[in-house]
Amino acid sequence: MDSALHRSVAWVIIAETGDRFRDFRPYGASINSTGTVAFQAALADGGSGIFAGAGGPLTTIAICAEGSPLGYVSHPAINASGEVSVYASLPEAGPGVFFLPLGSSRPVALAGDGFASIGPLGPTMNGSGAVAFRADKLPGVSGIFVGGTHTAKRIADTCDLFAAFHGLPVINRHGAVLFRADRRDGSQAIFIHQRHALVAVADTNVEFRDLVAFPSLNDDGIVAFAGTLRRGDAGVFTWRDGEVSRVAGAAGEFESFRNALIDSSGGIVFAGTPSGGTLGVYCGTEPDARRLLGIGDSFAGSTIAEFALNPVSVNGAGQVAVRVRLANDRQLILRGDLG
Repeated sequence: MDSALHRSVAWVIIAETGDRFRDFRPYGASINSTGTVAFQAALADGGSGIFAGAGGPLTTIAICAEGSPLGYVSHPAINASGEVSVYASLPEAGPGVFFLPLGSSRPVALAGDGFASIGPLGPTMNGSGAVAFRADKLPGVSGIFVGGTHTAKRIADTCDLFAAFHGLPVINRHGAVLFRADRRDGSQAIFIHQRHALVAVADTNVEFRDLVAFPSLNDDGIVAFAGTLRRGDAGVFTWRDGEVSRVAGAAGEFESFRNALIDSSGGIVFAGTPSGGTLGVYCGTEPDARRLLGIGDSFAGSTIAEFALNPVSVNGAGQVAVRVRLANDRQLILRGDLG
């Protein structure tokens, strides 16, 4: 690994493909405040499961054998208590959102219980076990929902203002929910639902030309998002109480961004492509944004060919979870401890 490029992060291998695991794709990994990383894996001997670890022995949260009607179809979100939520499929009810406390599965919401379908992408969860997810209440009617142990509350749907949703909704400890949507008038927008009201964080009616699908929200109500301004330059921005600030992209160093993540302490992690360079993961804000890893970088005796992370992949302890595929087809689930 290039020490000058990566000296600001210590990488811990949580899991890798080989004797036990066959594939981690296409889902990302999540991390909680204690540094435990949760991930979905296809098993080498068939079937799939949900696992968690912090660099030592792995904990099996849930597993299904090859041919089992239960299949996991998203990343797992993990909170500080070690509880996990994940999309899965059951033969009696179809796809659903499941709450997995220490290997015991109970449903948060089921497709057979008033939902035509659940997903895509994956849920997010707060410390109280409230889960935010996308679902179709009726065929062709998509929505954003928050589920508890018994009921699911609708936050927004495509019956009136909205035409479609993108990315995954993010819920914080206060129950505020952030999501990216297309309006019926053709504009794009990011909304936060808090205190029983929808508030627009950013849209393409005035300043922005487009908005990236994966914004993020922390427990203090600060939003991080990426987008392209109408004048053509891309950037990473934060929003708090109606005020938008640019934190990356101002110097023209980046040509595009894939996502923007914010942790509970206000730290920024983003995936972006620098001008004339390759897509990478960066932490911090300009002018001090540091590249952690990226496509083509040397890593573990090979080079990085692919990586994935999303809003559940950071915590407030300066740690990030990343799924990586190397050029030699070895796959890794990593935790980066930022220095």
